[in-house]
Amino acid sequence: MKSVGGVARVGLLRREGYSERAVRGLAAAGAVQPRKGVWALPDADPEFLRAIIDDSLLTCASSASRYQLWLKDRPGRLHLASRHRRGQHSPRHGRLRFEPDQHLPIASLEDTVIHGLTCLNEVDAVAMAQSAMQHHGVPRSLLEAEVTAKYYGMARKRLAKADGLSESVPEISARLLFESAGLTFRRQVQVPDVGRVDFLIDGWLIVEINGFQFHSSRAAWRKDMGRSNIAQTHGHAVLSYAPEQIWNSPDGVLAEIRAVLDRRGPRGDGFCSIIPMDKPPESEIPGSGIRPRRMIVQNPTPEPA
Repeated sequence: MKSVGGVARVGLLRREGYSERAVRGLAAAGAVQPRKGVWALPDADPEFLRAIIDDSLLTCASSASRYQLWLKDRPGRLHLASRHRRGQHSPRHGRLRFEPDQHLPIASLEDTVIHGLTCLNEVDAVAMAQSAMQHHGVPRSLLEAEVTAKYYGMARKRLAKADGLSESVPEISARLLFESAGLTFRRQVQVPDVGRVDFLIDGWLIVEINGFQFHSSRAAWRKDMGRSNIAQTHGHAVLSYAPEQIWNSPDGVLAEIRAVLDRRGPRGDGFCSIIPMDKPPESEIPGSGIRPRRMIVQNPTPEPA
């Protein structure tokens, strides 16, 4: 029982070798029957319990963390997928295209991503799709084939933005923010003597998005200081932002960027020598066909941004 989150249908227990007598004996171990045909331990995973009682599967944002997909916002409500429409639960997703997990009440990784593309905000939808392709080897062509219908137009646009260049949820957030503001920029640009930078705006303004782990040591802090100094001696301006600034103060971030741009005006790509990176290395291209081993986390702990 522990291996399946502390809750299971009798059918699963019997298939796994539990005798009828052993199933009845679960009560002596403290298990209860929240509904007929279901046994649950006192410490059962509450999301698994809710899904099984509802004859549903976790999906979308609720199963994303189980597959360790990128997600900015942990869902405030449970996302379920089912073949029925009983009850008033929302959000409830319908069609399931792929076989779910055989032991846990979780939709397939592919269905998780497709539901996310049609349900979540743009940042989370793009982040989920990119991490599924980049870290789990889900082929882009497979996802594209499932969103060809006319009403999947928004999902197709979001999937197209999961291009593998952004390396984290904060970078995806910044990219979408800069696009919405009409800025001219390139991502993951290799600048001589400086290295690879997150964003290069108008060919001379470097913008870096640094998480809390970025300066994990004094040596890392010194290295970043050196990169910034070298960049400025080469004629670049440099701005750095924490993820929280991108998420909580987007107007302030854009105001600072525009203030720097207005001071010097656009210089164009000819102002400095850069080595373009229009696509990530082949091994990092989402949907390249490389399919690493998938892992489902039964009790995911969200990591700080």
